[in-house]
Amino acid sequence: MVFNSLTYLIFLPVVALIYYILPKIRRYTLLCASLAFYMAWRAELVLLIVATVGVNYVAARLLAANHRRKLVLAVCMAINFALLFIFKYFGFFTDSIVAVARWAGAEISRPAFDILLPMGISFYTFQAAAYTIDVYREKYAAQISFINVLLFIMFFPQLVAGPIERADKLMDQLLDHSIKPRLDNLGAGAKFLLLGFFKKAVVADRLADCVNAVYNRPDSFTGLAYVVATLFFAVQIYCDFSGYSDIAIGSAKLLGVDLTQNFRQPYLSAGIREFWRRWHITLSSWLRDYIYIPLGGGRVSRVKRYANIMITFLASGLWHGANWTFVVWGGMHGALQVAEDALFAKTRHVPKVLTPLAIAITFVLVCVTWIFFRANNVSDAILILTHLTSDSARWGDWRYVLDVLSSMSSNLLDILINIMLCAAIAAIDLIAWQTDFIARVGKMPSLIRVVVYSVLLIMIMALAKFYSAGDFIYFQF
Repeated sequence: MVFNSLTYLIFLPVVALIYYILPKIRRYTLLCASLAFYMAWRAELVLLIVATVGVNYVAARLLAANHRRKLVLAVCMAINFALLFIFKYFGFFTDSIVAVARWAGAEISRPAFDILLPMGISFYTFQAAAYTIDVYREKYAAQISFINVLLFIMFFPQLVAGPIERADKLMDQLLDHSIKPRLDNLGAGAKFLLLGFFKKAVVADRLADCVNAVYNRPDSFTGLAYVVATLFFAVQIYCDFSGYSDIAIGSAKLLGVDLTQNFRQPYLSAGIREFWRRWHITLSSWLRDYIYIPLGGGRVSRVKRYANIMITFLASGLWHGANWTFVVWGGMHGALQVAEDALFAKTRHVPKVLTPLAIAITFVLVCVTWIFFRANNVSDAILILTHLTSDSARWGDWRYVLDVLSSMSSNLLDILINIMLCAAIAAIDLIAWQTDFIARVGKMPSLIRVVVYSVLLIMIMALAKFYSAGDFIYFQF
C-alpha cells in the first residue's frame, strides 16, 4: 500500500476511528494496521521484518541481562547487516566482482538468480539496529514485550521510508492508552497530509516525467536539457521525500503521535554541513551517532576526522542504493564537507551579507551531486556532467530554449507548469524559514490560512497525478 493511493485515503481514517473507539487494544489495532499496510505490497516479505525484530528483541533482552554484552551486540549487528546485504547488495556485489574479473581477462558468469528488494529494508534495519545499540549503551531499557518492539519497528506511517525514529521518542507514544482525539492534532494532521500530497502528487510526479525523459536517454539531449532536468530533479526528490515525510507526520498526528521532522528547508543551506543538518535529518543523526562518533568523530586528529567524514558519507551513499552512482554521490558529499571544513575551519558562520551567495553556491554543488544520484549508471552521469554547458552559446536564443524545453515533454504547457510549481516550492520554503510551513501559516490571519489551504486543495484536485502516480523514490532504499 502506498500513501498516494485511494486505498490509503480509506485505510487511514478507518484505522484512526478504530484506534480512538477501542483505546484498550490500541497497540493491537496499530500492529494489525501496520501488518496490513506492508502485506498489501508483498505479504510474504513481512516475515523478514518479523525475523529482524525477533533478532533485535532477543539481543536486547540478553543485553539487559548482562549476558556477554559485546558478543551479543556483535552477533546481532552481523545478522542485521547480513540480511540487508543479502537482500539489497548481493546482486551489486556479484556484478562488481564479475565486472572486475572480466576487466582482468577472466571469464566468469553472474549467478542466475535475482533477489527481490524488500520495500523499506534499509529504514527498518537501521531503526532496529539503533534500538539494540541504545539498549547496549543503556540509553533505553529493553522492552519485555515482543509486540511492543514489533510495533515500534512496523508503525505504518514511518515503516518504509522513515523518519528513522529512536525508541525513547516513539515507543512510549505508541503505548499510551490515554491519547484522546484532539482538534489541534486532527487539524495539524490534515494540513500535513494536504501539504504532503501537494508535494508528491502535484510537484514530484509531474517533474518526474521531464526528468525521466532526459536521464533515461541522455545521449538524445544536450547541455540545456541536462541543466533543466537536473534542477527539476533537485525539486522532485525534495518534494517526493519531504512529501512522504509530511504524509507520515500527518498520518501519525491523526493518531496523536509526533514523528520527527525530517526536512527543514535544505536548499536554503549556506554550506554542505548545514545542508545535512536540514536534509533527511533522522538519517544524518543516525550516521552521526552510530558511525561517525564511534569512529572518533571530531575528537581526533584532522586527518582522522576527515577519514571519519569520508567513511560516514560513503556509508550514506551505499545505504541509498546498490549502485556505484550512489557510492560516488556519497563520496562527493564527503569530499565537499572535508573541503568546507579545511577552507572555513575558522569561520563557521557565514556573514549575513554573503549568505545569499553561500546558499546559491551550496545549491549548485548539491545539484551537481544529484547528477550521480539520479543517473542510471556512472557513464551516464559523466556524460551529463561533462556536457552541462555544451550548448551554452545558444542559451540566449529564446527559440532554441523553447525547442529544448519542448523536447523534454510532449506539451510545452507542462514545462511551464513545472517551472511555476518549482517557484511555489521555493515560496513555501521561504515562508517556512527556520520553522515549518504548517506552523508559519498557523500564525497568519484566519482568512489567509483558508486561502492557502484552499489553493493547495484546488491544485491537488486540478494537477495531481493520482491515477498515474509513481512510487516514492525512497521506497527503493
